[in-house]
Amino acid sequence: MFEELRTFLEVAESKSFTKTAKKLNFSQPTVSQHVKKIEIYFGNATLITRSASTKQIELTEEGMVVYRRGKEILHLLDRTFEELEELEDSSARPLRIGASMTIGTCLLPRVLKVFSSGHPQVKLSVVIDNTYEIAEKLSRGEIDIGLIEGKEIPHNFKRVDFLTDNMILVAAPEIARQFPEFSASQLGKMLWITREKGSGTEQYLKGFVESNCIKVENKMEYNSNSAIKEVVKEGLGITFMSQLVVNEELKKGELVKLPLNKEYTRKLSYILPEEKTMTPTVAAFIDVLNQTSQAVEFHT
Repeated sequence: MFEELRTFLEVAESKSFTKTAKKLNFSQPTVSQHVKKIEIYFGNATLITRSASTKQIELTEEGMVVYRRGKEILHLLDRTFEELEELEDSSARPLRIGASMTIGTCLLPRVLKVFSSGHPQVKLSVVIDNTYEIAEKLSRGEIDIGLIEGKEIPHNFKRVDFLTDNMILVAAPEIARQFPEFSASQLGKMLWITREKGSGTEQYLKGFVESNCIKVENKMEYNSNSAIKEVVKEGLGITFMSQLVVNEELKKGELVKLPLNKEYTRKLSYILPEEKTMTPTVAAFIDVLNQTSQAVEFHT
């Protein structure tokens, strides 16, 4: 019946039995038989008529209903075959993940450990870059899912938050002692160790500085969270970054939180193309991502 339904849909779109026969490599009588079988299947409904004046094939009201629902049915059928093929051949289909720096270094490793143990047949590939570049790679089809922390991205994607992240000011202990309380003027005189433009962390730092009217006199830019941590640990300056990045250093006392005038948070999100149906492998990865994120603990 699915073959007959495909034939009917083609006739409805081409408005020609002859064109349909040629396209599907059927004889014209076969095309007519297929359409007749669909009409019988739906209670001997009349689905197609010919205009008396133009002899043009037209769909009846019943034909429009069958056409619209038939498109949906065959789309679901095609997706079913695609998902079954993916399950059968998942070992040959890698899951390509793109992650911004903070997520890629601080959260993704534990997500991948759990996912790999449950899906050993999936070949994983990971690229880590800033939020802007991850969005660009997803738009070009170079990755299957993007994990980002930035507020601003250059394309329209389906975006879903999976974790609330704390943003904090940190410094080496000897620097932290200079800040018994929050002071915008004093902070402005410090050397700020920052991420590069396009980074999600840089976007939030910019918002923090502007909202507090902090006039930064000097800053040093790095494209690596690890490098920033090392510079700040040496007492060269201060930084505003994700608590995920510095959790261990806070526990060890190598870095100290500076006082803030309020709590600052951001959402970590995954992004997917709007027009593309989510594959079972991507859906399974998202399930693990959500479960693992719920177990994240921040050092207080």
